[in-house]
Amino acid sequence: MDADGGFVELRVHGVAGTPPAVMLQLVPPVRVDRPDDTGSDADGAISEWQRPPQRPGLRAWSWGSLTSGRWYQAFYVVLLPFMLANVAGWALLVGPDSPTAVGVPARRGARMRAGVLLVRVAGLLVTVVFVLWAQLIVADLVAYQWLVRRLGTPVWTVGAGLLAATGVLLVVVWLSRIRQRPATRHVDPWSVWTDPAGRVSLHHDQRPMWDSPGINVALRRLHLGAALGVVGLIGSWPGAGRSGVWELLGRIGFWAAAAGLVVVAALLCAISLADGAPRHDGGVRGRGLPPAALVRYGSWPLPTVAVALAAASSAGITPAWVAATPFLPAVRGSALWLTAGLLLVVAAVAVAGGPGRRRDGRARHGDLRRANAPAILLIAAATGAALGAGLAEQVARLAGGGPDGGLVVGEAVGWMAVAFTTILAATGLVVAFAWLALRFVAVGRRRPLPAPVALRALTIHASWLTALLAVLGVAVAGTGVGAALARGELPPIASIPPAVSTGVVVTLVALALAGVVAAARHRRFGPAGWVGLALVVAGVAALVVVALREGWSAQLLGVPVPPRSFADLSLALAVVLPTLVLLRRMYAAVRSVAVRRGIGVLWDVGTFWPRWFHPLAPPTYSDRAVTGLAQRVAAGTGTGEPLVVAAHSQGSVIAGTALLLAPAPLGPVALFTFGSPWHHLYGEFFPAYFDAAATTALDRRLGGRWRNLWRDTDPVGGPVDDLIDEPGALSGADPGVDPGVDLAPLPDPHDRVHGDYWLEPQYDAAVARLVRAVRRDERAAVTPRGGDDGEQNDRSARCATHGDS
Repeated sequence: MDADGGFVELRVHGVAGTPPAVMLQLVPPVRVDRPDDTGSDADGAISEWQRPPQRPGLRAWSWGSLTSGRWYQAFYVVLLPFMLANVAGWALLVGPDSPTAVGVPARRGARMRAGVLLVRVAGLLVTVVFVLWAQLIVADLVAYQWLVRRLGTPVWTVGAGLLAATGVLLVVVWLSRIRQRPATRHVDPWSVWTDPAGRVSLHHDQRPMWDSPGINVALRRLHLGAALGVVGLIGSWPGAGRSGVWELLGRIGFWAAAAGLVVVAALLCAISLADGAPRHDGGVRGRGLPPAALVRYGSWPLPTVAVALAAASSAGITPAWVAATPFLPAVRGSALWLTAGLLLVVAAVAVAGGPGRRRDGRARHGDLRRANAPAILLIAAATGAALGAGLAEQVARLAGGGPDGGLVVGEAVGWMAVAFTTILAATGLVVAFAWLALRFVAVGRRRPLPAPVALRALTIHASWLTALLAVLGVAVAGTGVGAALARGELPPIASIPPAVSTGVVVTLVALALAGVVAAARHRRFGPAGWVGLALVVAGVAALVVVALREGWSAQLLGVPVPPRSFADLSLALAVVLPTLVLLRRMYAAVRSVAVRRGIGVLWDVGTFWPRWFHPLAPPTYSDRAVTGLAQRVAAGTGTGEPLVVAAHSQGSVIAGTALLLAPAPLGPVALFTFGSPWHHLYGEFFPAYFDAAATTALDRRLGGRWRNLWRDTDPVGGPVDDLIDEPGALSGADPGVDPGVDLAPLPDPHDRVHGDYWLEPQYDAAVARLVRAVRRDERAAVTPRGGDDGEQNDRSARCATHGDS
């Protein structure tokens, strides 16, 4: 406690929902004889423990229940591709224009409008990927191949399968339903019918980020209409063996679905290419947007009719067609063209994303960050495809009684697994060589980097990794699509040259062994541990070699162990095993809050952004967290006591955004961030929002009362001064001497990496300095000043924080 009186330290946790008791240091207790050890005393040594000193002013501000508090949030894993597609829109390099006047919303430039449209189109295609897999699994594998062809149920079962696939889609729509704040729970979301995408920023006009529900509900209607249209289009595809009146119903359903998709595409273009800003006359509809009633009621009737007609017309499928056709051809035939279209849209996003900017504002066309949005879109589509392929493969294996007698899934799943495995091997090899170069080659440095610091160096400018993934993904997928179009069909996987398959397998084995060795070194294995590890690795290798030579393998949930071929290995690594792990985690998360917190790391990071690019992503939490913390800061400053917002990791992003949102003047408030990804990750992947302008605005709003603590081994947190124009200028000190916002990097002898910052002695010292700086600034604000003495006193007060650093 400061000697001058009380203050409030409000701690804000990061991802995974750190419990309040941990933030308040109630658990674990502090060990007296060895303060660095916060574990148990199971080693048999006598130890002494004490409870941390009581801090009446210490508060824990917990927001983790917004992303992991409910049981159904365990199923958000299904929405992961949609979340990534939404994040891609925020990763565009091109950013919002500055407003031309105070109180006038910024207008979207042509490049910004094109980027918004293309990302939304790509997000719509990701939804179509999900719909196609749902149809393949439910309508094709289960309803047609298993029930109709194998068990002999009536052909109208195919129509029931289409309706069941539609039901799966509706469950996903319900799972991602809009969750309004309590204050706006009874407000019609269409009452704010604007499109703020590409116009808002953190420091100019942030409030529409949290108060624009109209664009979300509009995009939800469009995605629902497109998904229903695809179900109807595939279900009523011509040439499905119908006869008589059933064929007529199928044709009507086909054209109704096509017309519905045209309406959805037209509305999406009209919304995305319009200005979308609120009108000066206070009208409900933004400038250039179509009427809300047209979007609300015009996007789904035709697709709904198409689904109903497709389901009804399936009753006319002839038995001869069923006997001659092993699967529904329309589902598989659309996958190739969907992939080609997605690649074209992703390439257009890379062009429309805009060049980067130097510090002087000039264009930097070689900025690798322009690959972030296309790469994230590719990862979104690949994640959805992998999840669907894994489920389809398991359904085929379990329903068919084994790989030889299973249902027909198609060569596309096998080739997709081979592509994923090849990209994984290539990416791992490049990352391993980059890490080794940083670790052992001292180029431009005095000495090689330690292992954790080298790992952190790889993530400082991680856009090179996303650029690598984008290039590999486009190259592999483009080659596959080109070969399939040229041949008319996919070639057999057995045609892969042995040199390629052997190289991929050897690379994966080498990377796995390197990972095992690295983990063992991190655990500090002794001689006995290394010997045991070597024996285990040798035993597993010998078992695999003998099994392959003898030609035998076991079946684990339908997966051959060990794999009998490169195709089996690829399918297991890239599709089946990840799907099983996700399903297992989902089941455990339903029963355990702790497991949900672990999975919730994805949602803590990915659902910070509003759903303006993909409305079926998991519900955002920042509309509550950011606005709630802004209100808490405004209420806390009314007491007159200094308030230090101490935010860790993702909490620093929430806290900084909330302080930019809070009304000025802030009063006696200071910000202390530690392990912050503000510049390190958010500035790298979302440069249009977490840029120098936003960071400088936050520093100025706080009057220089912002300090940042970080470790050189932390792969997430880092310094922020690089994003501030003239760091330290607010203090009046010499910028060449003033340390700015960032404190000196912490050493990490105890391998704390990204956590337990509050256990460091520098933590309490930095908080105490901030409290003193707040009090001096408050006294200087109320003390009459005159002449040079007053100016010197004010400058000294604002230098206090830096002077104590």
